[in-house]
Parts: sequence; structure tokens; C-alpha cells
Amino acid sequence: MTGQGRDIFQADVWTDLNKQVYGFTALLLISSLTSVWLESWIPYILPVSVLFLSFVLRDIRQLYYIIFAALPFSIEYYFDGPGIGSDLPSEPLMLLMTAAGLIYIGKKNFIFNRGIVKDPVFIILLIHILWIFTTMLQSQNVLTSLKYFLAKVWYVVPFFYFPLVYFKNDEDFIKTYRILYSFLFLAILIVLVRHGMEGFTFASSYEVVRPFFRNHVSYAAISVVCLPFVWAFYKTAAPHSNRKRFLFFVMMVFLVGIYFSFTRAAILSVVFAVISYFIFAGRWVKHTLAVVLTAAAFLVVYLSVDNKYLDLTPDFEKTISHTEFDNLIEATYKLEDISSMERIYRWMAGFEMIKDKPVFGFGPGTFYEFYQSYSISQFKTYVSDNPDKSGIHNYFLMIFVEQGFVGFFIFVLLCITILLKAEETYFMLKNDRNKYFVMAIALSFIIMLSMNLINDLIETDKVGPFFFVNMAGLLYFRYIYKSQPHNVKTLENEMGYTYRSNIK
Repeated sequence: MTGQGRDIFQADVWTDLNKQVYGFTALLLISSLTSVWLESWIPYILPVSVLFLSFVLRDIRQLYYIIFAALPFSIEYYFDGPGIGSDLPSEPLMLLMTAAGLIYIGKKNFIFNRGIVKDPVFIILLIHILWIFTTMLQSQNVLTSLKYFLAKVWYVVPFFYFPLVYFKNDEDFIKTYRILYSFLFLAILIVLVRHGMEGFTFASSYEVVRPFFRNHVSYAAISVVCLPFVWAFYKTAAPHSNRKRFLFFVMMVFLVGIYFSFTRAAILSVVFAVISYFIFAGRWVKHTLAVVLTAAAFLVVYLSVDNKYLDLTPDFEKTISHTEFDNLIEATYKLEDISSMERIYRWMAGFEMIKDKPVFGFGPGTFYEFYQSYSISQFKTYVSDNPDKSGIHNYFLMIFVEQGFVGFFIFVLLCITILLKAEETYFMLKNDRNKYFVMAIALSFIIMLSMNLINDLIETDKVGPFFFVNMAGLLYFRYIYKSQPHNVKTLENEMGYTYRSNIK
């Protein structure tokens, strides 16, 4: 380009930029005058939205990253009048990302990498979604199940399908986890400071996490699910570097936060993750799954014979809440903890519901509406009236109750396949950096499964996104990564030392 051509080009760019600045200034001025006239802040939504969209539309990945930055600080908000609740700002961003994802995937004619489409994880997930739709049509409350199905869509599309179409570099995935742990680290520090001011008591652990987290379980869940990725960043940082020392500090803060959440499932999940690391590294996943599934089947059969489950009936007068963590642990193994016994109360109701509708279930999202009439009075506790309208507190059992045996089988098959593919992918990769992140994906998934044995977290904004983005990351490293040229400079900048690829 000649000097004159460059001058003309620069002049045009400068003119366009001036037009944008003048236009936005005019919009801001109009909004300000309208705000003063109406005595309301609402008119400012327009210029903020324009600014946000202009930023996002330049690169749709920015919206994806904004969601993960917002997750640790999203709050539950209930609107006056209709009683509708939402997680702000994460849920509206997910809806926007779903719409953008569908448009983008549509422009690509829904074409995915051939290997991904043929992968069992991709196929089983698609069958899982189709079965949810099928059971929605058979539901005892179609409207409730429709809401559940739509909510599932705005998790699957932005966090699973969209990344597999749009992301073409491993850094796209890894940046997601970097943004998340950075903002979550700040959230944990805020909670720890507030908790420290209360003396790190068990009783105060419920309040200090608000408003960003619904309760200490939600806070612990996102922290422990993210922990393996903090570990992966620590392992891939340059030895003896300031970055590595800082990441060690971050990892310790995460562990302290998880411990002082006083959430039994989260603390045990850390132990399970450590054990699982050696299981994956030793290629013992198949053997471990065989043992776990056999033990689970034996336990169900044992409790079913001669109604042995009735031996778990709690003493109503002794089953109470506890204000000290040590007392809670003691009450747990004595079957005198109210939260544990309330879980058993709902699980027993769930088993009775399964007997009634074993094939299609009651419909996605409908457990709360119907379980009370199937409950067994011997297991009732002081909180069985369930004012919070919470669920069954076992995601696997919830799937069985709401989607029938077929839905349960599909979901368990999906989980097993993911674990087997994670082990296979880990040993398939030659790049140590990405091996660590595949291991982190596997451990994060193990943590989610263990947490969901006594919770319902897949449909929550603090945990649900990871269930699907981890699957997308796993398939990316299996198929797309191998076919892409690797940016060695990016890897060297990230790791802090010279990188040599052994990828074949």
C-alpha cells in the first residue's frame, strides 16, 4: 500500500471511530436526560447494553469468558409479583450465549469434527437430551418438565456444542479455567475474610457465603470442582518461578476455603480426587468402576431384601441440627444428623415413586411436586415440610425418579464412558501440559459425581457449566487438538520455559 493509500485508510478508520464515539456520547446524553426526567436508573441500560454488545460481537468468545468470570459472583434474585427467580448475571448471559451459539452453529450447518460426532460421549449425550424431551412429553406436569428441558438446553448448547464448533486452539479452553479460578479466588478470599471475622464457626458458614452463593454447599461445590484446574496450572508453571509460588498460594487458599465451608461432601471429594489420580495414572479405571458398580448393586439388593432399609429409621427426637462441625460428623455416623436423615427420608420416597412409574418416570423436574405422597412416615424429620422446596439430594436417584430406568441407564452410561475416555485420552497425549489438563478434567468430573451422590448440582449455575465444558474439553483434546498446528510461543509464554512438542 502506498503512503497516500495508508493515509486515506487511516483517515477512514479515524472517521469511523469518531462517528462511533459521537454516537455513543449522544446515546449516553439522551439516557442521562431521560434518567433525570424519570428519576430512574433504567434508561442507562441501553448505553450499557450497546457497549457490552459492541465488545462481545467482535469476538463471541468474550461472552463465553464473561460467563465464567461472573459465575463466582452471580446471585439468586427473585422478582416481585410473579415469584420468578433467576441467577444474575449468569443465567441471562447463558441465555444470550445459547442464542448466539445456536446462530453460529446454524451458520456452520451443524457440522462438527467427524471424530467428535462418532465419539460415544457425543452420541450418548445427544441420546440423553432426546430422552429428556421424550419424558417431558410423558410428564405428570408438562410445563415444569418443559422448563427443565429448556434449562438443560441453555447448559448444553453454550458449554458443550458451541466450544466444539468455535474453539480451535487449546488455549481457548485453558483460558476458560484460568478466568474462572482467578475470579473464584477473589470470591473465596472475600468469604474467608468474612468468616474469619466470625471466628470460622460452623454456624456462621451458612451466612458468610451470601449473597454470591446460595449456601455453603454451593460455595464448596464450585471451589472443589475448580480445584483440579488450579493444580494443573500449578504443575505446568515454570519451576521455581513467581507464578508457581503464587499458584501454590492460590491452591492453599482453595483448600482452606473448602475446609472452612464445613461441607462433608466437598471435603471427602478432595480425598476421592487424590485417590482417583492414582487410579487414572495406574490405568485402573475399568477395575475401579467394576468394583464400585458391583458394590452399589449389592447395597441396593441388600437393603431391599426383607425391607432392611427400615433399619435406617431415625429416632425423631435425636435427629436434630448441629451448630458444631465435630458434633455434625459424630451425628452423621450415628445416623442422628438431621440433614443426612432428611436425605434418607426423600430417598425412600424416591424408591416408592420408582415402583409406581419405572419406565418414563414422573417427568423432568417434578420430584418436589409428588414426593410427599410417597414418603414413609417413619423417616420423617423436623424439616420434612421442606420450605426451601429442595430436591431429592441424589442426582442419580433423581434421574431414575424423573426419567425412569432408561434415563438412569443413559446417564450412568454417559458417566462411565466419560471416565473411560478420559483415561484413554490422558495416555494418548504426549504433551505434558495438556495431559495435566485432561487429568484435571477427569478429577473435576469425579468430584462432581461424588458431590452429586448426596446433592442435586448439575442444574445449578455454580456446577452445571463444568459438567458440559469438561466434556467438550475432553473431546477437543481427543480429536481437534491433534489436527491443529500448535502455537509453541503461546505454550512457552504460559509455562514460562522452552516447550518442545512430542505430539505425533
